[in-house]
Amino acid sequence: MLRVELNVSKKTIDAYSSDVKRYLSFLDQYENLNSLKRIKQGHIRNYVQQLSGMSLAPASIARMMTSVRSYHQFLSREKIVGDNPSLSIDTPKLRKKLPQTLTLEEIENILKIIPVDNALNFRDSVIIELLYSCGLRVSEVCDISVLQPLLEPYIDDEEEIEYEDLDGFNIIKISVAKAMHGSHPARIKYENELKIRPGLIKVLGKGNKERLIPIGSKPRFMWNKFKHEFRNQLLKNKMSENFFISRNGNSLTRAMVNKIVDKWSVVSGIRKKISPHTFRHSFATHLIEGGADIRFVQHMLGHSDITTTQIYTHLDKTTLKNEYNHYHPRSRTKN
Repeated sequence: MLRVELNVSKKTIDAYSSDVKRYLSFLDQYENLNSLKRIKQGHIRNYVQQLSGMSLAPASIARMMTSVRSYHQFLSREKIVGDNPSLSIDTPKLRKKLPQTLTLEEIENILKIIPVDNALNFRDSVIIELLYSCGLRVSEVCDISVLQPLLEPYIDDEEEIEYEDLDGFNIIKISVAKAMHGSHPARIKYENELKIRPGLIKVLGKGNKERLIPIGSKPRFMWNKFKHEFRNQLLKNKMSENFFISRNGNSLTRAMVNKIVDKWSVVSGIRKKISPHTFRHSFATHLIEGGADIRFVQHMLGHSDITTTQIYTHLDKTTLKNEYNHYHPRSRTKN
């Protein structure tokens, strides 16, 4: 039922199912209700009041009430009951928390500190690179399949390439199809262009929704190097469809990815409390700061609702003050 209502992961569904069971237990134990048709707004308000008196975080109460609303939507839609009594129920207002992010320098420091001299370290480096370069969720990293191809970059045959003539005085345009014929002087430029263009990876996100994400030349190089040079060293003659695997050749878990991030953030001297999701937050924030359209960022993150993406449009107080002081003439005007 909740899978239909919310289209979310099994882990989330299990949590919501637990919330509904808790709600029904309250109705039975405290409100003495033995029929769903007898549930009124007052009963739901009493439930909210009980939750509020249990020292639960506002976010936990809000999630529980989301489950209750989804449950009543289902009952009403399936005509098990008449009106939906949860429609006008207020829940505690959530204070929006701005996500923790890392600067590009901090991310580079983490990647530089990892000695890529063995299979495990190289695997860790690729994982952190993908978390930041592609904005992947931990579950998406763990679920990448070795059977899933990395789509290499290409240039359309009809696309034109500009190159200098032999004298270096004139710029000539030629189609890719002609440039690739024989030993044409534009061929080298075309092949160099391919090396720096992003490829694509296919990711299975929340609700089993697939999306294509560009992958830059550096993470693409690291991906291929791990696949062809290091991955077999970790397999230890085992079989696994997972692209990333543990030191014992088993599937990589979310907890393992958390430990990888913890380990290298500590080694690099980062004092912020970070998680794998911090790299995803940094990915989105840096895109927005660089001028990316929010719809593009929404697609890259796999958000179904753009309001979820809009949190990354924030500017912290320090940035606002610095920008104002630097650019606005009134910031430097004396009394």
